[in-house]
Amino acid sequence: MKLDLHIHSTFSADGTADPVEILKRCRDIGLDGCSITDHNSIEGSLRAIKMCSEMGLIVVRGLEVSSSDGHVLAYGFSGPVPRGMPMRETIAEIHKAGGIAVAAHPTRLGSGVGVDAAANAGFDAIEVLNGGSSARGNRAAATVAADKKLPAVGGSDAHKIGEIGRSYTVVDDAVTEADVISAIVGGRSRTDGRSRSWLEGVVYAAEANLDWARRGFKRL
Repeated sequence: MKLDLHIHSTFSADGTADPVEILKRCRDIGLDGCSITDHNSIEGSLRAIKMCSEMGLIVVRGLEVSSSDGHVLAYGFSGPVPRGMPMRETIAEIHKAGGIAVAAHPTRLGSGVGVDAAANAGFDAIEVLNGGSSARGNRAAATVAADKKLPAVGGSDAHKIGEIGRSYTVVDDAVTEADVISAIVGGRSRTDGRSRSWLEGVVYAAEANLDWARRGFKRL
């Protein structure tokens, strides 16, 4: 089963596709499921969950939380996870809400938690293949996960419809969200796809800086 576990919808300030469009795209390109992980908003994920059965997809509840130390992915939780807390408190809140906490693109400047924190802060898994990160950054994240024997996940980090599926997580025999979570925690997940190209990195940096300026230089 192939699932893109890092997608942003219009419920993120920098997302351009609505949840319906995202699910249709996942189905059309042969994915078996996804997680909509908007910045500090669960609304897009909840809307996708309401529609996933009729589209034959698995949707994992997701959120990308802005901790004070970097971005943290939350999966399979129920209940709010506030933004702006220290990273370890964010992880604790995710666990308290019944979810798992994943270090999102840990090597990314400005929004990653860093490799030391990814290795030692109590994460349940590390995002080792992010479609919006460089190959070098993804290799560094994968090395940390391997050294610490932490589970690995992948996702496109798509903000546009055409970016969905660039990288993804693979699990065997999953039917439900619980199956996907169990596979990740049990170390039975693997990743496939690719990192961003050099040109995609240049475009990403330009667009990210423009979005930052439009937000009044406020972090997501």
